[in-house]
Amino acid sequence: MLDWLIVGGGPQGRHVGACLRRAAPAAAIAVLDDRPALAAWRRRADACGMRFLRSSGAHHLGRRADALRRFAADHGFDDSHHLGYYRRPSRALFEAHAEQATAGLDHIATRAQAIEPAAGHWRIAAADEPPLRARRVVLALGPNAPDRPAWGGAAEHVFDAGFRADTGPAGARVAVVGGGITGAQLALSLAATGRDVCWVTRSAPRAADFDSDPCYAGAKCLAPFARLPIADRSAALAAARLPGTLPPDVMARITAALAAGEIAWRRGEVTAQDDAGLRLADGRRIDADRVILATGFEPRPRANSLPGATIARLGLSSDATGHLHLDDTLEAAPGLHVVGRPASLQLGPMAGNIRGARLAGPRLAAIAAAEDGPLARRA
Repeated sequence: MLDWLIVGGGPQGRHVGACLRRAAPAAAIAVLDDRPALAAWRRRADACGMRFLRSSGAHHLGRRADALRRFAADHGFDDSHHLGYYRRPSRALFEAHAEQATAGLDHIATRAQAIEPAAGHWRIAAADEPPLRARRVVLALGPNAPDRPAWGGAAEHVFDAGFRADTGPAGARVAVVGGGITGAQLALSLAATGRDVCWVTRSAPRAADFDSDPCYAGAKCLAPFARLPIADRSAALAAARLPGTLPPDVMARITAALAAGEIAWRRGEVTAQDDAGLRLADGRRIDADRVILATGFEPRPRANSLPGATIARLGLSSDATGHLHLDDTLEAAPGLHVVGRPASLQLGPMAGNIRGARLAGPRLAAIAAAEDGPLARRA
């Protein structure tokens, strides 16, 4: 039996696993994911043409605050891999450091199909494998399914599993729908390959260094947030988050591309899609051979997904936007912990980001350290 099983091998799961391993070297800890480490992260970053992370250089998967800076110096990553005042890392730098920082974790290459409580442990049904047993489980499953507007059932989504930006003829007319960083990066990436790109947004582009108030990276805002009643935290999260904004470098690039005529821009509400393209609420049409959605992820897990089925089976409660009601150890039920965006009511608006992983890791590591290695010793 495992002491800890982390379900999900993305940045959140890998960082939590590394924190647990350092806190309890003798414990039986594994990460379960049917894909290689960080594979889903890399696929999403490739799909939208990400060059630099939006996170500060202080937010990474290492142990020390200066770990990424030291790694860059030791491995030949020069200043071209750091961007702006916050020293935002390039993808290449972040991913190389992430591999080193989370190396050595046991990886179970299968997919979890169901999680059920048993006598003093959790039973995890896995695809093509005998059931696994773990005394503690951490759900680190990453984003929910891609979010599609009501009209967009026939459109591609940049975060669909099989999405490829480089399909179709180079001169194809492509409409990219979505005004946030993903849509802007995708529009720029497609324009660079010779596509005729129209970027469609509901509002004018807005600049912001991060996708939430940076005060929530530390105690100045997190401490008063933690003192709020749970019922008041959802409103605080909504006020702190800055969805649909662009960091300065992406804003500068998209502004230059619009000014040069390399990308067209239409502001409006899309109401329909047909074979010829899109129709806006004011009657305007946008001709397009291909429509790609960059509209983010659904706020709540689908009922047939692993988190959705687990929530229903255990009767877990959440707010209206899918944030689970957890205690301060990120526990949803005895021995079942949750990290990532669903843990926002405990970790704040950055819960789903790299900073959120760094906030979650020490909380879970404290439990592992207190239990002093394998829990079986305490039986």
